[in-house]
Amino acid sequence: MRYTLHLVSAPRRSTLERRLRAAGVDPDGIAIMADKAEPVVIRICGLPAAAANILKQQLLSIGGDAAVHRDVIRGVPESSCAYCIADRRRLAGLARALRGQPFGLGEAGEGIERLLELRGRPPAAVSLPAGPLDLSGGPLIMGILNVTPDSFSDGGLFLDPSAAADRAAEMVAGGAAIIDVGGESSRPGSGGTSPEDELRRVAPVLERIAPTIGVPVSIDTRHASTAREALRIGAAIVNDISGLRHDPAMADTVRETGAAVVVMHMLGTPETMQRDPRYDDAAAEIVDWLGAAAGRLVALGVAADKIIVDPGIGFGKRSQDNLDILDRIGDLHTLGYPVCVGYSRKSFIGELTKRREPADRVFGGMAALARCLEEGVQILRVHDVAATRDFIEVWRAIERKDGER
Repeated sequence: MRYTLHLVSAPRRSTLERRLRAAGVDPDGIAIMADKAEPVVIRICGLPAAAANILKQQLLSIGGDAAVHRDVIRGVPESSCAYCIADRRRLAGLARALRGQPFGLGEAGEGIERLLELRGRPPAAVSLPAGPLDLSGGPLIMGILNVTPDSFSDGGLFLDPSAAADRAAEMVAGGAAIIDVGGESSRPGSGGTSPEDELRRVAPVLERIAPTIGVPVSIDTRHASTAREALRIGAAIVNDISGLRHDPAMADTVRETGAAVVVMHMLGTPETMQRDPRYDDAAAEIVDWLGAAAGRLVALGVAADKIIVDPGIGFGKRSQDNLDILDRIGDLHTLGYPVCVGYSRKSFIGELTKRREPADRVFGGMAALARCLEEGVQILRVHDVAATRDFIEVWRAIERKDGER
């Protein structure tokens, strides 16, 4: 008897499930087997040595493993991290096994259960004033429409409201599901724009496109007064690069109007953000910061299903920080909010590819796009809508074809 063997190369869960269905596997068994083939890693930090040892032994006893500092067996260091490595079912078993354990491990077990639940049920929609924005069909493209004289990539191109409206229509025809209108440049070193000047730029554009464009419109602003007027005209989302820190009235504006909000991480301000930014662990610190910022909004009365998080690629980050964030972009899903990423034409791509002009960075940005697709990012904020749509369509087709083999 001769058999045909093929190595299945680290398949995504969705791909493996399609393969199993195509092979005639019983539907009730597909989820169980897909769980077993999908490794999950949870990091727990701040553990005393005794707790790290208990955690490792508990996980080993049910067929998983925990990577811990090599000296915890000797009772040092005083505090360390553990990487718990197993499939979903074993990690759920670990959470149960930790109940009643000392050193706060019972609470850690509850945290593991929460993370597993979030991983299994990503947000399917964002609540907008006119109804839900569906995220279940794959990533949505947010087309960038800068009506500024000095934005880093397309400053001055769409200052005329008619040209801006034409550009918005072009992006929707190319596949944009959201149009993001901004009237203040946030390029590194920019000095800011008054709310009055910002509104003079965006209001005529919003008045033209909001009633007719056929997709939700987002207002990219740090100013509550601009946001409130934009929402009155017809915008549905506030995209605040300051994470709602710049204007104390912004949180109330979002809550009172029922708008959705993109909470973005930025170190400093556009004027100062690239003056030697430093992190010990960029990805982890940004996840923690966004979780805290979103939590404050919920505490102030903003509904959780209206919140989107954005790690702020290029905003107070070095090239290595941007790469670290993209490499670990899936970590943001542990917060339980939809994830928006804006990598488009950013300077770190130019540094890597030696492309000085932003418009020449499109192809380099496709690598970032691929990573976002692999990790289930729900919203992609880009300049090049049609090229992004084409990449997504081919990527999806490969996934579907892969599942048929």
